[in-house]
Amino acid sequence: ADIKINASGITSNPFLEEMEMKKVLLAAALTLAMAAPAFAVDFAFHGDFNNRLRPYTNQPSFFDGGRADDTQGIINEDDSNDFTAEIKYRLWTEATSDDGAIKGVFAVEFGGVRFGEGDAGDFSGDGTSVEVRWAYTDFALGDGRIKFGLQPFKANKFLWAETATGIDYSKPLGDGNLQLAWMRGYEVINTTDSNDFEDLDALFARYNFKAKDTKVGLFAMWQHSDGDDMDDLEAFFGRPVTEDDLPENYTKMLTDIDMDLFTFGVDGATEVGNFFINWDLMAQTGDLAEDADFGGYFAHFDVGTTIGSNGKLTYTFWYASGDDDSTDGDLDAYIATDTDINAEYSIVIFENFLDDDMFAETPYLMDKGMIFNRLGYTHQCTDKTKVDLGLMYIMTAEDIEYTDDNGDAQSNDEIGWEIDATVSHQLFSNTVVELQAGYLFADDALDFYEVEMDGDSDEDIFTTVARLRYKF
Repeated sequence: ADIKINASGITSNPFLEEMEMKKVLLAAALTLAMAAPAFAVDFAFHGDFNNRLRPYTNQPSFFDGGRADDTQGIINEDDSNDFTAEIKYRLWTEATSDDGAIKGVFAVEFGGVRFGEGDAGDFSGDGTSVEVRWAYTDFALGDGRIKFGLQPFKANKFLWAETATGIDYSKPLGDGNLQLAWMRGYEVINTTDSNDFEDLDALFARYNFKAKDTKVGLFAMWQHSDGDDMDDLEAFFGRPVTEDDLPENYTKMLTDIDMDLFTFGVDGATEVGNFFINWDLMAQTGDLAEDADFGGYFAHFDVGTTIGSNGKLTYTFWYASGDDDSTDGDLDAYIATDTDINAEYSIVIFENFLDDDMFAETPYLMDKGMIFNRLGYTHQCTDKTKVDLGLMYIMTAEDIEYTDDNGDAQSNDEIGWEIDATVSHQLFSNTVVELQAGYLFADDALDFYEVEMDGDSDEDIFTTVARLRYKF
């Protein structure tokens, strides 16, 4: 090889330079070989940027107080308005091995932040409102898969369909699919030697199968806690207690109370030609505080047909049983665990686009159940624009009984008629702009929630909401 001397006296040897280059390339190759497992992971990033506002409602307190419990004084005699805007943003990532055997999912939410409100929505916006939404590992086990951690969980949308911590296993079985899950919604660390476990656990089993044009799901769930029994509660209150002393008729609120709640159900759907039907049937048994007996039930169905190539007509009915006597030891009201019934059914009563500000998130009010009727029509006007119209008549299954401001006993079950309209338009790719409007012709059962109770409903309820939502 030729050895050269440059003007500054520094020598260069092409042979040595070639050897050094080979060393560099060899080192790089070894580094990539050792790092290969790290590169064998596929990353996917997703987002849901949900921008919402409520231009007008005549009863802002109605959407920030009812929660289907016994909160009163939320319907005013006079109209008022509170123009509101808020955002709810979610970002999540999925890291999946190249063979798909294991996947990690982590999601955060900057959620329900109202413009001008404290924590993050007021001046400077330096608050701490970021929450963990999901955090779980999804991995193969035999011919099935397990999800372990904080995950979206669905037993039935009218029973339990929300984020929860637990272990969820599913696998093909026969002509269908088997799902087994253990979910823990509430934990108490056991500090005694009594072996009483006050955690609120759920054991869930479901089997889904399909027969011709029909899909069927059979499921059962046992929710259990060794919390306070009736003697403990009576010692706490210093007197005999009734159902009225317990928290809301909502399982996620019944923490620290002894419970054995069994729910058995069947759901499914059939579609034949232009005709379709969906159904959910559930029955409950068990006991609360080792004294009161559960005995609620729930029945729902949608029946409808497509009209032409752009229309769909649907009639919806459900019956959630209620309790007519809170002192007889029989809990006859159907009880959900954690649900988010939305504006698919009612813009005024349930969760509309401002889903953190609602009157009810359960398919019933208090422990009085609900009888729900809806006739809806959906029309796809263009490739990008859709309109949904709805007419509802809503009642409680059992009367709401109370004493009004004049000292008179009242008993009413009619919530009223409601008309709804939703317009959706695809603005950009993965972006939709939507407007909702709902008007409830309130009937006398809502007098229970009024500031001035006189036995008669005095105020109809109207609201409009809109959103711009970007999902990817």
